[in-house]
Amino acid sequence: MWASLLKKGQWQGELWNRRKNGEIYPELLTITVVYNEQGDPAHYVGVSTDLSQLRLDEERFQRLVHYDSLTGLPNRMLLEVRLQHTLERASRDGTWAAVLVIDLDCFKTINDSYGYAVGDILLVAVTRRLQARLRQEDTLSRLAGDQFVLVLEALHEYQESEIVAATIQEALEGPFTLPDGGKIYVRASVGISVYPQNGDKVQDLLIGAETAVHRAKELGGRQFCYYTSELNVQARATLDMEEALRQALEQEEFVLYYQPKVDLRSGQIVGAEALVRWQRPDFGLVPPLEFIHAAEKTGLIEVLGAWVIRDACRQMKAWLEKGLGEIKVAVNVSARQFRSSSLEDVVAKTLAHYEVKPSDLMLELTESMLMEEPEEAVARMTALKRIGVRLSLDDFGTGYSSLAYLSRFPIDQMKIDISFVRNIVTDPGSATIATSVIALAHRMRLGVVAEGVETEAQAGYLRQNNCDEIQGYLFSKPVPAEEFAELVRQGVRLSGQEAVRPSRALLVVDDEIGILEVLQRVLANEGYKIFTAASACEGLELLAKNPVQVVLSDQRMPGMSGAEFLSRVKILYPDAVRMMLTGYAEFDTLAQAVNEGAIYKFLTKPWEVDQLRTQIREAFLYYEEVTGYRGEGVYPK
Repeated sequence: MWASLLKKGQWQGELWNRRKNGEIYPELLTITVVYNEQGDPAHYVGVSTDLSQLRLDEERFQRLVHYDSLTGLPNRMLLEVRLQHTLERASRDGTWAAVLVIDLDCFKTINDSYGYAVGDILLVAVTRRLQARLRQEDTLSRLAGDQFVLVLEALHEYQESEIVAATIQEALEGPFTLPDGGKIYVRASVGISVYPQNGDKVQDLLIGAETAVHRAKELGGRQFCYYTSELNVQARATLDMEEALRQALEQEEFVLYYQPKVDLRSGQIVGAEALVRWQRPDFGLVPPLEFIHAAEKTGLIEVLGAWVIRDACRQMKAWLEKGLGEIKVAVNVSARQFRSSSLEDVVAKTLAHYEVKPSDLMLELTESMLMEEPEEAVARMTALKRIGVRLSLDDFGTGYSSLAYLSRFPIDQMKIDISFVRNIVTDPGSATIATSVIALAHRMRLGVVAEGVETEAQAGYLRQNNCDEIQGYLFSKPVPAEEFAELVRQGVRLSGQEAVRPSRALLVVDDEIGILEVLQRVLANEGYKIFTAASACEGLELLAKNPVQVVLSDQRMPGMSGAEFLSRVKILYPDAVRMMLTGYAEFDTLAQAVNEGAIYKFLTKPWEVDQLRTQIREAFLYYEEVTGYRGEGVYPK
């Protein structure tokens, strides 16, 4: 400063100053030398300028240039700078780095359903959840819309990026609370590219991760995918598939298979779902999962979908002419076909051409498809209903539909998705969703069909909970038209529908066979129908197949404890009276189970025979008092 003053007669610079109130602030200070007549410095004049507002404006400008205005995250410009620095450090230190593109699934549907204001609130909430799970050295940015990018550095192994991807999806698992108090769920697809395996340049890694996230979405979303060179090979295979599909349509290589739908009460076949198969030369019978996506992307799905409707109606008429009666058939309608302006015309003309009763044709529409444009979906469905066809809501519970829209959709039936049916006997969550769908549908005066039923236990549980129809490999796989006709001709029925509620049924679960035998002898003259199981899983199977009023379980069993087993029974069969039989003083576990309502009463080993009999009788009386049920049979006095 002094050198400049002596040499130039002026100095200017920025410094920090302190106000009277103690606040530190930036200022621009200009000092000028005032000389006397002899040319010597007489005094100095200083001019101070407060730079506080200027610095705030500069910071605001920098944030606008480098940060997303909604979430406060770095934007693409700053992301690329930080990613470049990350790659330089990784090269210097010999470590891995990764780029993760995070894309929210079905966010457009949420925006359309709740509005953009709610969408913005949700994006901010998603940002906060993600930030809470990240390391300090990681960079999270928002590119646009619902797409985020995460840069990971200083990785010791590239597989660490998988752990982060799983952490991201776990962070989004819980519901988000809307301003009106409602709840909404968000899922994400994640694409991963890795340095140096997938490239050493910023753009290469970003493009690779974006390619990978598109693949994750194609696979159904809610998962992560790595970018690999094989993705390029797959892209080429997709082009080849598209060309083969065009030839298949021209050469009539497609055929319909029919999977029976059966009534759970009568066991009779009440209809079928038409499922398209591709008889591809040199490849055999190709299932739809291998070609439907390609048909959807190219637009060929509209042509294929129209053919499915026509061939199904042709077959319905053929069955009628052969004396099989009016067989109701359901066909799947793709999202692109549903949005097509030609669908209504195709359906109406096909029904007229083959003289098929409109109500015998059912169109299956997926929940996610309808929620893409719910208002337009209501209009299209109403137009289809005017023709007289029936409509089924497929995969209900897997998308984002609201009850408000559900009540407006003019549907006739709901389908319980196979993902809920698969574990319905053992998983309380799946069972709760399935029974809720059944109850909701019946309140709305709709039919319910469960798909993917493969075991008697699944069918038994659905029957106990008043599901109307099922389809699945338990009864029949999809078969050619003639094989389906033969099933109808022979009057083949689903077994087990004659099961009746016993007077008093008791399930005893214990991993010691000797204990089971003793209990059967002790209770033999009590008039009960006694079922025994050597494990909790076996017990759940028996409960699904048979109505049971009282469950008596041992506590210590391999695989699943009695407390956990009875907790599941509480959710799956809330009316059943649950009792614990134990020879161990696990008072904390038992007390917790009793407090949570999982156990009605617990008994200790060894037991007093008379006391055991009395307490089981009281359990049945308690059941009958609570439920109002009175069975027929010989009751002990």
